Amino acid sequence: MKRLLAALLCVIMVFALLPAAASAEYSTTSNRGVDLEYPAERDFYVTPFEATVKYFEGGDGIYYMPMPESGHGNLGTIASGKKVTILAEKNGYFFFATKSGRCGWNGKNWFDYDKDDVKSKCGGSSEPLESLTLSTKGARLVYPKDKYYFDEPLTKTVKASHSGGAIYLMPMPESGHGNLGTVDGGEEVTVLAEKNGYYFFQTEDGRYGWNGKMWFK
Repeated sequence: MKRLLAALLCVIMVFALLPAAASAEYSTTSNRGVDLEYPAERDFYVTPFEATVKYFEGGDGIYYMPMPESGHGNLGTIASGKKVTILAEKNGYFFFATKSGRCGWNGKNWFDYDKDDVKSKCGGSSEPLESLTLSTKGARLVYPKDKYYFDEPLTKTVKASHSGGAIYLMPMPESGHGNLGTVDGGEEVTVLAEKNGYYFFQTEDGRYGWNGKMWFK
């Protein structure tokens, strides 16, 4: 009976700790005390793309490195076979992010990806990823599939909304998921894709979001 009670107590403790573990923030300082370096605007890709961490002999994954060079420790490891989003490149290193928002650098040679997905660089943002891709309701930014992208980006002007002259950057092409911030009426944006009557666009300061076609001219 004592063993059964002890086992039950362990199970309860594990479940009690799950919310705390799920909400924990990832460290942005490496095991050598080096802070994560975010890319400069010129190093971001106009269109992020998906890649897979390679399998390699003698290893189960790769490091999240704090900057695009070696010797500064690491922020942890990511397992082989995991899919990530490539956001930027510098000196032969990719700056990547997981679906949970964890970011880091490592060499391009450690990733498998479709070369056709790689668009031109320049036009991104130097702000931390989390503030750019997590909405006010906790929804993450959804990037369009290839088939929804225009062959050539469109330059559009944001119309003034009913209240205050600004529109939201929505995280996906449907309502109810919060927003990633606002963009002022009259500002020019680059429209990259369209789905279900919504435009996927990029602001002058490098933020991405969705909103209905009717809010652009």
